[in-house]
Amino acid sequence: MQLTTSELEQLADYLVFEADCSPEFEGDDFAITFLGVRCYVERYIGFFRVEVGHQDNVVELPRH
Repeated sequence: MQLTTSELEQLADYLVFEADCSPEFEGDDFAITFLGVRCYVERYIGFFRVEVGHQDNVVELPRH
C-alpha cells in the first residue's frame, strides 16, 4: 500500500511534532504503523528516510 501526497505530508508532520519530541523514539531508526501502513523510519539531520510498506517504496521527508 502506498500513501498519497497528503498522507505523506501528515506523516512528515507526525514525525517532526510527535516522534522527534517523544522519548519513545529516541533512536535514529524505528518502525511505526501510520494509517494502517507499516513504515520503517531512519532519522537524519535534515530529513527522514521512510520505507513505506516495503523497502522498494522509499521516500525522503524533510524535517521542517
